[in-house]
Amino acid sequence: FMKEYKRRLKLVLKSKLNGKNKIMAINIWAVAVFRYGAGIIKWTESELKDLDRKTRKMMTLHGAFHPKSDVDRLYVRRNRGGRGLISCEKCVKSEENNLGWYIKNADEVLLEGVKVADVIEFETCINKDDFKRAWENERIKKWHEKKMYGQFAREIPETTDSIETWQWMRKSDLKIQTEALICASQEQAVRTNWVKHNIDKTAPSPLCRLCGNQMETVNHIVSGCEKLAQREYKRRHDNVAKMVHWKLCEKYGFKSNEKWYEHEPESVVENDRVKLLWDVNIQCDHIIEARRPDIVVIN
Repeated sequence: FMKEYKRRLKLVLKSKLNGKNKIMAINIWAVAVFRYGAGIIKWTESELKDLDRKTRKMMTLHGAFHPKSDVDRLYVRRNRGGRGLISCEKCVKSEENNLGWYIKNADEVLLEGVKVADVIEFETCINKDDFKRAWENERIKKWHEKKMYGQFAREIPETTDSIETWQWMRKSDLKIQTEALICASQEQAVRTNWVKHNIDKTAPSPLCRLCGNQMETVNHIVSGCEKLAQREYKRRHDNVAKMVHWKLCEKYGFKSNEKWYEHEPESVVENDRVKLLWDVNIQCDHIIEARRPDIVVIN
């Protein structure tokens, strides 16, 4: 079982599937190997935990899991912010629980003998859905309670729509390496100066290497550094607006590239029906600082 599992895991990680589909393939094709023997072959807890460690190690070697990322989040469902991997330990214990639940509630004569043999602790077996729910809730609790890894999840307001928040985890077609890096960044696991100074104790200062004014945290790098504001933040912002401009060009019959990400917006494009302005200063009667809209459509 272990040999076949590792073979399948390696093949999936080498495939060209996107991040979400790779995880799904591991669950369906690799982890599922253990379902056949669960409850019949007696796995020890240390053997299963060791298999999960080897799985994470192999994922790290293929860039599918950041070496400093949170382990518990890896096994949480995607619609709750995790990456949706089923652990070998959970797979086997879930099947054992299902088997025990079936025998516990069976009226067949032969299964009465199985109860006497006490192969599985039948009295502790619970409903299938309750078992899965309890297992995942424990993982989520561990993840959220961690001071560094759980900070992002804790800071999401209760009023936020959780379905929309984690939609990128469920519907994106990102490469698994990109997905792993984003998750590690949300968990503050990227080795910024703040982490190196306060946790690793290897950096003399926690301040940002570019601006030198604020703590170099992931949040600061992503959206708070004044040195990055006019270059990287603007480029990121324009890449989003570029798709809107491309759609407008398509709608009004302007010449544009076949792919939105190859589209290079011109400052002014016009025909007899409409004029499109891209990142142009608007003349105003009064002095207004914020007078450079991303896109203006004059119909």
